[in-house]
Amino acid sequence: MQLDNIAIEIKPRSSWSSFDLGCRMAVTWWRSLIGFWLVVTLPLFVLLNAWDLTWGMLIFWWCKPLYEKGLLYILSRAVFGERISIKQALRAWPAELKKDWFTTLTWRRLSPARGFNLAVAQLEGLTGVKRANRLNVLHRTTDDNSAWWTIICVHWESFLFMGLVALVGFIVPQGIDINFWQIFSSEDGQISLLFNIFLYLVYAMVAPFYISGSFAAYLNRRITLEAWDIELSFKKLIQKQPKGIRGKAISTLAAVTLLVCLSGFPQHQALADETAGSDSVVTDLLNNTQLKDSKPRDVDNIEFESEIRIERILANPPFSSEETVKKLRWIEEAPEQVEESKDSEFWPWLTSIMKIVSAISELVLWLVFGGLLVALIYFFRDHIRSLFTPSGKADTSEPMSMMSFSQAYQGDDLPDDPASEMDQLMARGAYRQLLSLMLITSLMEISKQQALPLTKSMTERECLNVIKQSIVGERSEYMHSLIDTWVKLAWAHQWPQLSKMQQLSEQWKSLFSASQAVA
Repeated sequence: MQLDNIAIEIKPRSSWSSFDLGCRMAVTWWRSLIGFWLVVTLPLFVLLNAWDLTWGMLIFWWCKPLYEKGLLYILSRAVFGERISIKQALRAWPAELKKDWFTTLTWRRLSPARGFNLAVAQLEGLTGVKRANRLNVLHRTTDDNSAWWTIICVHWESFLFMGLVALVGFIVPQGIDINFWQIFSSEDGQISLLFNIFLYLVYAMVAPFYISGSFAAYLNRRITLEAWDIELSFKKLIQKQPKGIRGKAISTLAAVTLLVCLSGFPQHQALADETAGSDSVVTDLLNNTQLKDSKPRDVDNIEFESEIRIERILANPPFSSEETVKKLRWIEEAPEQVEESKDSEFWPWLTSIMKIVSAISELVLWLVFGGLLVALIYFFRDHIRSLFTPSGKADTSEPMSMMSFSQAYQGDDLPDDPASEMDQLMARGAYRQLLSLMLITSLMEISKQQALPLTKSMTERECLNVIKQSIVGERSEYMHSLIDTWVKLAWAHQWPQLSKMQQLSEQWKSLFSASQAVA
Protein backbone atom coordinates (compact mmCIF):
# COMPACT_ATOMS: atom_id res chain seq x y z
CA MET A 1 0.00 0.00 0.00
CA GLN A 2 1.70 3.19 -1.23
CA LEU A 3 0.12 6.27 0.35
CA ASP A 4 2.10 8.49 -2.00
CA ASN A 5 0.08 7.16 -4.96
CA ILE A 6 -3.35 7.46 -3.36
CA ALA A 7 -5.94 9.08 -5.65
CA ILE A 8 -8.07 10.70 -2.93
CA GLU A 9 -7.34 13.44 -0.42
CA ILE A 10 -6.28 11.88 2.87
CA LYS A 11 -7.96 13.59 5.80
CA PRO A 12 -10.39 12.57 8.54
CA ARG A 13 -13.99 12.86 7.42
CA SER A 14 -17.43 12.22 8.83
CA SER A 15 -19.17 9.05 7.75
CA TRP A 16 -21.59 10.95 5.50
CA SER A 17 -18.71 12.76 3.81
CA SER A 18 -17.12 9.35 3.24
CA PHE A 19 -20.28 8.08 1.56
CA ASP A 20 -20.31 11.17 -0.66
CA LEU A 21 -16.66 10.49 -1.54
CA GLY A 22 -17.60 6.89 -2.37
CA CYS A 23 -20.28 8.08 -4.78
CA ARG A 24 -17.72 10.28 -6.53
CA MET A 25 -15.38 7.31 -6.76
CA ALA A 26 -18.15 5.24 -8.37
CA VAL A 27 -18.79 7.98 -10.94
CA THR A 28 -15.07 8.33 -11.69
CA TRP A 29 -14.45 4.61 -12.30
CA TRP A 30 -17.91 3.68 -13.51
CA ARG A 31 -16.71 2.06 -16.75
CA SER A 32 -14.74 -0.67 -14.98
CA LEU A 33 -17.38 -1.19 -12.29
CA ILE A 34 -20.40 -1.40 -14.59
CA GLY A 35 -18.47 -3.40 -17.19
CA PHE A 36 -17.39 -6.02 -14.66
CA TRP A 37 -20.92 -6.24 -13.23
CA LEU A 38 -22.52 -6.80 -16.63
CA VAL A 39 -19.96 -9.36 -17.80
CA VAL A 40 -20.28 -11.42 -14.61
CA THR A 41 -23.97 -11.11 -13.76
CA LEU A 42 -25.77 -10.92 -17.11
CA PRO A 43 -25.13 -14.55 -18.19
CA LEU A 44 -26.03 -15.77 -14.71
CA PHE A 45 -29.21 -13.67 -14.73
CA VAL A 46 -30.30 -15.15 -18.07
CA LEU A 47 -29.63 -18.73 -16.98
CA LEU A 48 -31.41 -18.40 -13.63
CA ASN A 49 -34.49 -16.77 -15.18
CA ALA A 50 -34.61 -19.42 -17.90
CA TRP A 51 -34.71 -22.01 -15.10
CA ASP A 52 -37.29 -20.32 -12.86
CA LEU A 53 -38.48 -16.71 -12.70
CA THR A 54 -39.11 -16.63 -8.96
CA TRP A 55 -36.46 -18.87 -7.43
CA GLY A 56 -33.91 -17.89 -10.04
CA MET A 57 -34.23 -14.20 -9.16
CA LEU A 58 -34.09 -14.99 -5.45
CA ILE A 59 -30.83 -16.92 -5.92
CA PHE A 60 -29.41 -14.09 -8.04
CA TRP A 61 -30.20 -11.57 -5.28
CA TRP A 62 -28.77 -13.81 -2.53
CA CYS A 63 -25.44 -14.12 -4.39
CA LYS A 64 -24.94 -10.35 -4.70
CA PRO A 65 -22.01 -10.32 -2.18
CA LEU A 66 -20.04 -12.56 -4.55
CA TYR A 67 -20.36 -10.08 -7.43
CA GLU A 68 -19.51 -7.21 -5.09
CA LYS A 69 -16.14 -8.80 -4.31
CA GLY A 70 -15.05 -7.98 -7.85
CA LEU A 71 -16.20 -4.36 -7.49
CA LEU A 72 -14.22 -4.02 -4.26
CA TYR A 73 -11.14 -5.47 -5.96
CA ILE A 74 -11.33 -2.80 -8.68
CA LEU A 75 -11.85 0.03 -6.18
CA SER A 76 -9.09 -1.08 -3.81
CA ARG A 77 -6.57 -0.92 -6.68
CA ALA A 78 -7.89 2.23 -8.33
CA VAL A 79 -7.72 4.22 -5.08
CA PHE A 80 -3.96 3.61 -4.87
CA GLY A 81 -3.29 4.59 -8.47
CA GLU A 82 -3.48 1.17 -10.14
CA ARG A 83 -5.95 1.09 -13.01
CA ILE A 84 -7.57 -2.34 -13.31
CA SER A 85 -9.17 -3.37 -16.58
CA ILE A 86 -12.25 -5.57 -16.78
CA LYS A 87 -10.13 -8.45 -18.05
CA GLN A 88 -7.74 -8.20 -15.10
CA ALA A 89 -10.64 -8.02 -12.65
CA LEU A 90 -12.19 -11.16 -14.15
CA ARG A 91 -8.91 -13.03 -13.76
CA ALA A 92 -8.57 -12.01 -10.11
CA TRP A 93 -12.24 -12.57 -9.22
CA PRO A 94 -12.08 -16.38 -8.68
CA ALA A 95 -9.27 -15.92 -6.13
CA GLU A 96 -11.32 -13.27 -4.31
CA LEU A 97 -14.33 -15.61 -4.17
CA LYS A 98 -12.38 -18.14 -2.12
CA LYS A 99 -11.98 -15.68 0.74
CA ASP A 100 -14.69 -16.23 3.31
CA TRP A 101 -17.31 -17.21 0.70
CA PHE A 102 -19.32 -19.58 2.92
CA THR A 103 -19.97 -17.13 5.75
CA THR A 104 -20.64 -14.39 3.19
CA LEU A 105 -23.57 -16.38 1.82
CA THR A 106 -24.89 -17.67 5.15
CA TRP A 107 -25.19 -15.85 8.46
CA ARG A 108 -23.40 -12.67 7.28
CA ARG A 109 -25.56 -12.24 4.16
CA LEU A 110 -28.19 -10.05 5.86
CA SER A 111 -25.75 -8.02 8.00
CA PRO A 112 -26.60 -4.27 7.78
CA ALA A 113 -22.86 -3.44 7.66
CA ARG A 114 -22.11 -6.08 5.00
CA GLY A 115 -20.46 -3.66 2.57
CA PHE A 116 -18.21 -2.17 5.26
CA ASN A 117 -17.22 -5.54 6.72
CA LEU A 118 -16.42 -6.99 3.30
CA ALA A 119 -13.15 -5.05 3.14
CA VAL A 120 -11.82 -6.59 6.36
CA ALA A 121 -12.18 -10.16 5.11
CA GLN A 122 -11.16 -9.50 1.51
CA LEU A 123 -8.41 -6.86 1.78
CA GLU A 124 -6.97 -7.63 5.20
CA GLY A 125 -7.54 -11.39 4.97
CA LEU A 126 -8.71 -11.69 8.59
CA THR A 127 -10.96 -14.50 9.82
CA GLY A 128 -12.27 -15.81 13.10
CA VAL A 129 -11.33 -13.98 16.30
CA LYS A 130 -8.93 -11.62 14.53
CA ARG A 131 -11.68 -10.49 12.19
CA ALA A 132 -14.10 -9.94 15.07
CA ASN A 133 -11.53 -7.91 17.03
CA ARG A 134 -10.69 -5.83 13.98
CA LEU A 135 -14.34 -5.07 13.28
CA ASN A 136 -14.84 -4.17 16.92
CA VAL A 137 -12.09 -1.56 16.61
CA LEU A 138 -13.35 -0.17 13.29
CA HIS A 139 -16.95 0.14 14.48
CA ARG A 140 -16.00 1.62 17.85
CA THR A 141 -17.07 5.17 17.07
CA THR A 142 -20.14 7.37 17.47
CA ASP A 143 -20.01 8.14 13.75
CA ASP A 144 -20.57 4.60 12.48
CA ASN A 145 -23.38 4.83 9.92
CA SER A 146 -22.48 1.85 7.75
CA ALA A 147 -25.83 0.18 8.52
CA TRP A 148 -27.70 3.34 7.57
CA TRP A 149 -25.82 3.40 4.26
CA THR A 150 -27.19 -0.06 3.52
CA ILE A 151 -30.72 1.10 4.32
CA ILE A 152 -30.31 4.17 2.09
CA CYS A 153 -29.14 2.04 -0.85
CA VAL A 154 -32.09 -0.33 -0.38
CA HIS A 155 -34.41 2.67 -0.59
CA TRP A 156 -32.62 3.80 -3.74
CA GLU A 157 -33.30 0.42 -5.28
CA SER A 158 -36.99 0.67 -4.31
CA PHE A 159 -37.38 4.16 -5.78
CA LEU A 160 -35.64 3.22 -9.01
CA PHE A 161 -37.77 0.10 -9.38
CA MET A 162 -40.98 2.06 -8.85
CA GLY A 163 -39.74 4.64 -11.34
CA LEU A 164 -39.21 1.98 -14.00
CA VAL A 165 -42.67 0.55 -13.34
CA ALA A 166 -44.20 4.02 -13.55
CA LEU A 167 -42.37 4.54 -16.85
CA VAL A 168 -44.52 1.77 -18.32
CA GLY A 169 -47.58 3.80 -17.43
CA PHE A 170 -46.27 6.80 -19.37
CA ILE A 171 -45.69 4.87 -22.59
CA VAL A 172 -49.07 3.07 -22.57
CA PRO A 173 -51.52 4.78 -24.97
CA GLN A 174 -54.20 7.02 -23.54
CA GLY A 175 -57.56 5.50 -22.81
CA ILE A 176 -56.14 2.34 -21.26
CA ASP A 177 -56.39 2.24 -17.49
CA ILE A 178 -53.69 0.27 -15.69
CA ASN A 179 -54.29 -1.22 -12.26
CA PHE A 180 -50.76 -1.60 -10.88
CA TRP A 181 -51.97 -3.59 -7.88
CA GLN A 182 -53.48 -6.22 -10.17
CA ILE A 183 -50.31 -6.22 -12.27
CA PHE A 184 -48.14 -6.91 -9.20
CA SER A 185 -50.44 -9.73 -8.09
CA SER A 186 -50.64 -11.25 -11.56
CA GLU A 187 -49.07 -14.64 -12.21
CA ASP A 188 -48.35 -13.90 -15.86
CA GLY A 189 -44.84 -15.09 -16.77
CA GLN A 190 -44.18 -12.15 -19.08
CA ILE A 191 -44.95 -9.64 -16.32
CA SER A 192 -42.71 -11.52 -13.88
CA LEU A 193 -39.87 -11.50 -16.41
CA LEU A 194 -40.32 -7.75 -16.94
CA PHE A 195 -40.15 -7.16 -13.18
CA ASN A 196 -36.99 -9.29 -12.97
CA ILE A 197 -35.38 -7.23 -15.74
CA PHE A 198 -36.24 -4.05 -13.84
CA LEU A 199 -34.68 -5.49 -10.67
CA TYR A 200 -31.52 -6.43 -12.56
CA LEU A 201 -31.16 -2.90 -13.92
CA VAL A 202 -31.70 -1.45 -10.45
CA TYR A 203 -29.05 -3.72 -8.91
CA ALA A 204 -26.60 -2.78 -11.66
CA MET A 205 -27.12 0.93 -10.99
CA VAL A 206 -26.94 0.87 -7.18
CA ALA A 207 -24.29 -1.81 -6.47
CA PRO A 208 -21.24 0.31 -7.53
CA PHE A 209 -22.39 3.19 -5.31
CA TYR A 210 -23.08 0.89 -2.37
CA ILE A 211 -19.65 -0.79 -2.47
CA SER A 212 -17.83 2.49 -3.19
CA GLY A 213 -19.50 4.25 -0.26
CA SER A 214 -18.81 1.35 2.10
CA PHE A 215 -15.17 1.16 0.98
CA ALA A 216 -14.74 4.93 1.44
CA ALA A 217 -16.10 4.64 5.00
CA TYR A 218 -13.64 1.81 5.68
CA LEU A 219 -10.74 3.92 4.37
CA ASN A 220 -11.86 6.85 6.51
CA ARG A 221 -11.73 4.72 9.66
CA ARG A 222 -8.22 3.56 8.80
CA ILE A 223 -7.14 7.15 8.10
CA THR A 224 -8.43 8.18 11.51
CA LEU A 225 -7.01 5.25 13.46
CA GLU A 226 -3.65 4.92 11.70
CA ALA A 227 -3.00 8.64 11.12
CA TRP A 228 -2.31 8.40 7.41
CA ASP A 229 -2.53 12.18 7.08
CA ILE A 230 0.20 12.70 9.70
CA GLU A 231 2.41 10.14 8.02
CA LEU A 232 2.11 11.97 4.70
CA SER A 233 2.82 15.29 6.41
CA PHE A 234 6.04 13.88 7.88
CA LYS A 235 7.07 12.51 4.50
CA LYS A 236 6.55 15.91 2.90
CA LEU A 237 8.64 17.57 5.61
CA ILE A 238 11.45 15.07 5.10
CA GLN A 239 11.41 15.58 1.34
CA LYS A 240 11.93 19.32 1.88
CA GLN A 241 15.19 18.75 3.77
CA PRO A 242 18.64 18.61 2.07
CA LYS A 243 19.83 15.14 1.12
CA GLY A 244 22.73 15.25 3.59
CA ILE A 245 20.51 15.47 6.65
CA ARG A 246 17.52 13.53 5.37
CA GLY A 247 18.59 10.31 7.11
CA LYS A 248 18.93 12.01 10.49
CA ALA A 249 15.59 13.74 9.97
CA ILE A 250 13.95 10.41 9.28
CA SER A 251 15.27 8.88 12.50
CA THR A 252 14.20 11.93 14.49
CA LEU A 253 10.69 11.97 13.07
CA ALA A 254 10.39 8.22 13.54
CA ALA A 255 11.26 8.58 17.21
CA VAL A 256 8.75 11.43 17.57
CA THR A 257 6.02 9.37 15.93
CA LEU A 258 6.77 6.41 18.19
CA LEU A 259 6.57 8.55 21.32
CA VAL A 260 3.29 10.09 20.16
CA CYS A 261 1.77 6.66 19.61
CA LEU A 262 2.94 5.38 22.98
CA SER A 263 1.64 8.47 24.78
CA GLY A 264 -1.93 7.63 23.67
CA PHE A 265 -2.77 11.06 22.33
CA PRO A 266 -6.50 11.46 23.07
CA GLN A 267 -7.86 13.57 20.26
CA HIS A 268 -6.68 12.88 16.74
CA GLN A 269 -8.91 15.66 15.44
CA ALA A 270 -7.15 18.22 17.60
CA LEU A 271 -3.87 17.00 16.18
CA ALA A 272 -5.18 17.45 12.65
CA ASP A 273 -6.43 20.96 13.45
CA GLU A 274 -3.05 22.00 14.80
CA THR A 275 -0.97 20.38 12.06
CA ALA A 276 0.16 23.74 10.76
CA GLY A 277 1.63 24.75 14.13
CA SER A 278 3.37 21.43 14.71
CA ASP A 279 4.83 21.45 11.18
CA SER A 280 6.45 24.78 11.83
CA VAL A 281 7.95 23.56 15.11
CA VAL A 282 9.41 20.44 13.52
CA THR A 283 10.68 22.42 10.54
CA ASP A 284 12.42 24.95 12.77
CA LEU A 285 14.10 22.21 14.75
CA LEU A 286 15.23 20.37 11.64
CA ASN A 287 16.66 23.60 10.25
CA ASN A 288 18.69 24.19 13.39
CA THR A 289 22.09 25.68 12.73
CA GLN A 290 23.76 22.78 14.48
CA LEU A 291 22.02 20.38 12.07
CA LYS A 292 23.36 22.31 9.10
CA ASP A 293 26.91 22.04 10.36
CA SER A 294 28.83 19.71 8.04
CA LYS A 295 31.54 18.86 10.57
CA PRO A 296 31.73 15.23 11.60
CA ARG A 297 30.36 14.35 15.03
CA ASP A 298 30.60 11.24 17.10
CA VAL A 299 27.62 8.96 17.73
CA ASP A 300 27.13 10.01 21.36
CA ASN A 301 26.76 13.67 20.45
CA ILE A 302 24.25 12.83 17.71
CA GLU A 303 22.14 10.76 20.10
CA PHE A 304 22.31 13.49 22.75
CA GLU A 305 21.20 16.13 20.24
CA SER A 306 18.39 13.86 19.07
CA GLU A 307 17.11 13.51 22.63
CA ILE A 308 17.20 17.27 23.08
CA ARG A 309 15.24 17.79 19.85
CA ILE A 310 12.66 15.22 20.86
CA GLU A 311 12.19 16.85 24.26
CA ARG A 312 11.81 20.27 22.66
CA ILE A 313 9.24 18.94 20.18
CA LEU A 314 7.23 17.23 22.92
CA ALA A 315 7.33 20.43 24.98
CA ASN A 316 5.45 22.35 22.27
CA PRO A 317 1.77 22.07 21.28
CA PRO A 318 0.01 19.92 20.34
CA PHE A 319 2.14 17.28 22.07
CA SER A 320 2.17 19.10 25.40
CA SER A 321 -1.61 19.58 25.59
CA GLU A 322 -3.50 17.79 28.34
CA GLU A 323 -7.16 17.07 28.79
CA THR A 324 -9.05 15.81 31.80
CA VAL A 325 -12.20 13.81 31.19
CA LYS A 326 -14.60 13.09 34.03
CA LYS A 327 -17.19 10.35 33.83
CA LEU A 328 -19.87 9.56 36.36
CA ARG A 329 -20.09 5.92 37.31
CA TRP A 330 -22.48 4.26 39.73
CA ILE A 331 -20.74 2.40 42.54
CA GLU A 332 -23.07 0.03 44.35
CA GLU A 333 -22.49 0.00 48.08
CA ALA A 334 -22.42 -3.13 50.13
CA PRO A 335 -25.69 -3.92 51.95
CA GLU A 336 -24.13 -3.49 55.38
CA GLN A 337 -22.92 0.02 54.44
CA VAL A 338 -26.27 1.35 53.32
CA GLU A 339 -27.91 3.49 55.94
CA GLU A 340 -31.58 3.25 56.46
CA SER A 341 -33.41 6.20 55.01
CA LYS A 342 -35.81 8.22 57.05
CA ASP A 343 -38.38 7.79 54.33
CA SER A 344 -37.94 4.01 54.11
CA GLU A 345 -41.68 3.50 54.28
CA PHE A 346 -42.20 5.72 51.24
CA TRP A 347 -40.19 3.68 48.70
CA PRO A 348 -42.12 0.38 48.96
CA TRP A 349 -45.34 2.34 48.40
CA LEU A 350 -43.90 4.00 45.27
CA THR A 351 -42.65 0.64 44.00
CA SER A 352 -46.14 -0.84 44.35
CA ILE A 353 -47.63 2.04 42.36
CA MET A 354 -45.06 1.59 39.59
CA LYS A 355 -45.84 -2.12 39.37
CA ILE A 356 -49.55 -1.38 39.02
CA VAL A 357 -48.95 1.27 36.35
CA SER A 358 -46.67 -1.06 34.39
CA ALA A 359 -49.23 -3.87 34.55
CA ILE A 360 -52.00 -1.56 33.31
CA SER A 361 -49.74 -0.25 30.53
CA GLU A 362 -48.94 -3.77 29.44
CA LEU A 363 -52.63 -4.66 29.37
CA VAL A 364 -53.44 -1.55 27.29
CA LEU A 365 -50.69 -2.36 24.80
CA TRP A 366 -51.94 -5.92 24.38
CA LEU A 367 -55.49 -4.63 23.86
CA VAL A 368 -54.31 -2.16 21.22
CA PHE A 369 -52.30 -4.88 19.49
CA GLY A 370 -55.27 -7.26 19.55
CA GLY A 371 -57.58 -4.57 18.21
CA LEU A 372 -55.22 -3.78 15.34
CA LEU A 373 -54.90 -7.47 14.53
CA VAL A 374 -58.67 -7.93 14.46
CA ALA A 375 -59.05 -4.81 12.27
CA LEU A 376 -56.47 -6.09 9.79
CA ILE A 377 -58.19 -9.47 9.60
CA TYR A 378 -61.57 -7.78 9.05
CA PHE A 379 -60.44 -5.39 6.30
CA PHE A 380 -58.44 -8.08 4.48
CA ARG A 381 -60.95 -10.89 4.99
CA ASP A 382 -61.47 -11.28 1.23
CA HIS A 383 -57.77 -11.80 0.62
CA ILE A 384 -57.52 -14.26 3.50
CA ARG A 385 -60.53 -16.18 2.20
CA SER A 386 -58.93 -16.42 -1.23
CA LEU A 387 -55.88 -18.10 0.30
CA PHE A 388 -57.98 -20.99 1.54
CA THR A 389 -60.14 -21.26 -1.60
CA PRO A 390 -58.98 -23.94 -4.08
CA SER A 391 -57.60 -22.38 -7.24
CA GLY A 392 -59.67 -24.64 -9.49
CA LYS A 393 -63.03 -23.67 -7.96
CA ALA A 394 -64.72 -20.33 -8.03
CA ASP A 395 -66.22 -18.86 -4.87
CA THR A 396 -69.95 -18.89 -5.67
CA SER A 397 -71.00 -17.40 -2.33
CA GLU A 398 -70.64 -13.91 -3.84
CA PRO A 399 -71.28 -12.57 -7.37
CA MET A 400 -68.49 -13.34 -9.82
CA SER A 401 -65.88 -10.55 -9.93
CA MET A 402 -65.28 -9.17 -13.39
CA MET A 403 -61.81 -8.85 -14.87
CA SER A 404 -60.35 -5.38 -15.10
CA PHE A 405 -60.33 -5.41 -18.92
CA SER A 406 -64.12 -5.87 -19.03
CA GLN A 407 -64.95 -2.87 -16.84
CA ALA A 408 -64.99 -0.14 -19.48
CA TYR A 409 -68.79 0.00 -19.34
CA GLN A 410 -69.51 3.26 -17.47
CA GLY A 411 -73.01 2.49 -16.24
CA ASP A 412 -73.62 2.39 -12.49
CA ASP A 413 -75.64 -0.82 -12.82
CA LEU A 414 -76.18 -3.27 -15.64
CA PRO A 415 -79.34 -2.50 -17.59
CA ASP A 416 -82.46 -4.60 -17.21
CA ASP A 417 -82.65 -4.90 -21.03
CA PRO A 418 -79.08 -5.36 -22.30
CA ALA A 419 -80.22 -5.75 -25.92
CA SER A 420 -81.82 -2.28 -26.01
CA GLU A 421 -78.77 -0.74 -24.31
CA MET A 422 -76.52 -2.35 -26.94
CA ASP A 423 -78.61 -0.85 -29.74
CA GLN A 424 -78.27 2.61 -28.18
CA LEU A 425 -74.49 2.22 -27.78
CA MET A 426 -74.28 1.00 -31.39
CA ALA A 427 -76.15 4.09 -32.59
CA ARG A 428 -73.83 6.42 -30.65
CA GLY A 429 -70.72 4.62 -31.92
CA ALA A 430 -69.55 3.81 -28.35
CA TYR A 431 -67.85 0.60 -29.41
CA ARG A 432 -65.63 0.33 -26.32
CA GLN A 433 -68.59 0.42 -23.92
CA LEU A 434 -70.59 -1.86 -26.22
CA LEU A 435 -67.86 -4.53 -26.25
CA SER A 436 -67.46 -4.22 -22.46
CA LEU A 437 -71.19 -4.67 -21.92
CA MET A 438 -71.22 -7.75 -24.16
CA LEU A 439 -68.24 -9.19 -22.28
CA ILE A 440 -69.80 -8.66 -18.85
CA THR A 441 -73.22 -10.03 -19.72
CA SER A 442 -71.78 -13.00 -21.63
CA LEU A 443 -69.44 -14.02 -18.82
CA MET A 444 -72.14 -13.66 -16.17
CA GLU A 445 -74.59 -15.70 -18.21
CA ILE A 446 -72.03 -18.46 -18.78
CA SER A 447 -71.11 -18.47 -15.07
CA LYS A 448 -74.75 -19.12 -14.16
CA GLN A 449 -74.66 -22.42 -15.99
CA GLN A 450 -71.10 -23.43 -15.15
CA ALA A 451 -68.79 -21.97 -12.51
CA LEU A 452 -65.74 -20.46 -14.19
CA PRO A 453 -62.47 -20.11 -12.20
CA LEU A 454 -61.99 -16.45 -13.17
CA THR A 455 -60.14 -13.79 -11.16
CA LYS A 456 -59.80 -10.04 -11.48
CA SER A 457 -56.10 -10.26 -12.33
CA MET A 458 -56.65 -12.41 -15.43
CA THR A 459 -55.75 -11.07 -18.85
CA GLU A 460 -57.88 -11.46 -21.94
CA ARG A 461 -55.95 -14.50 -23.18
CA GLU A 462 -56.05 -16.20 -19.78
CA CYS A 463 -59.81 -15.66 -19.58
CA LEU A 464 -60.25 -17.07 -23.10
CA ASN A 465 -58.22 -20.19 -22.21
CA VAL A 466 -60.46 -20.84 -19.21
CA ILE A 467 -63.58 -20.48 -21.37
CA LYS A 468 -62.23 -22.89 -24.01
CA GLN A 469 -61.54 -25.49 -21.32
CA SER A 470 -64.98 -25.07 -19.75
CA ILE A 471 -67.42 -24.69 -22.65
CA VAL A 472 -67.63 -25.79 -26.29
CA GLY A 473 -69.78 -24.98 -29.27
CA GLU A 474 -71.09 -21.68 -30.58
CA ARG A 475 -70.64 -19.81 -27.32
CA SER A 476 -66.95 -20.72 -27.18
CA GLU A 477 -66.42 -19.51 -30.77
CA TYR A 478 -68.40 -16.34 -30.06
CA MET A 479 -66.31 -15.53 -26.95
CA HIS A 480 -63.12 -16.06 -28.98
CA SER A 481 -64.29 -13.57 -31.62
CA LEU A 482 -65.56 -11.08 -29.00
CA ILE A 483 -62.36 -11.10 -26.93
CA ASP A 484 -60.19 -10.88 -30.07
CA THR A 485 -62.11 -7.78 -31.22
CA TRP A 486 -61.77 -6.25 -27.75
CA VAL A 487 -57.99 -6.82 -27.67
CA LYS A 488 -57.51 -5.17 -31.06
CA LEU A 489 -59.55 -2.14 -29.94
CA ALA A 490 -58.15 -1.76 -26.40
CA TRP A 491 -54.46 -2.42 -27.07
CA ALA A 492 -53.81 -1.99 -30.79
CA HIS A 493 -56.42 0.79 -31.26
CA GLN A 494 -57.79 -0.96 -34.36
CA TRP A 495 -61.32 0.38 -34.58
CA PRO A 496 -63.73 -2.43 -35.68
CA GLN A 497 -65.96 -2.09 -38.70
CA LEU A 498 -69.66 -1.42 -38.25
CA SER A 499 -70.47 -4.73 -39.88
CA LYS A 500 -68.29 -6.58 -37.36
CA MET A 501 -70.03 -4.88 -34.43
CA GLN A 502 -73.46 -5.63 -35.88
CA GLN A 503 -72.47 -9.27 -36.35
CA LEU A 504 -71.30 -9.57 -32.72
CA SER A 505 -74.48 -7.88 -31.47
CA GLU A 506 -76.74 -10.20 -33.47
CA GLN A 507 -74.82 -13.26 -32.30
CA TRP A 508 -75.12 -12.11 -28.69
CA LYS A 509 -78.89 -11.74 -29.04
CA SER A 510 -79.22 -15.22 -30.51
CA LEU A 511 -77.02 -16.84 -27.85
CA PHE A 512 -77.85 -14.91 -24.66
CA SER A 513 -80.94 -12.69 -25.07
CA ALA A 514 -83.33 -15.57 -24.44
CA SER A 515 -82.00 -15.99 -20.89
CA GLN A 516 -83.21 -14.20 -17.81
CA ALA A 517 -82.54 -10.44 -17.51
CA VAL A 518 -79.23 -9.63 -15.86
CA ALA A 519 -79.46 -7.55 -12.73
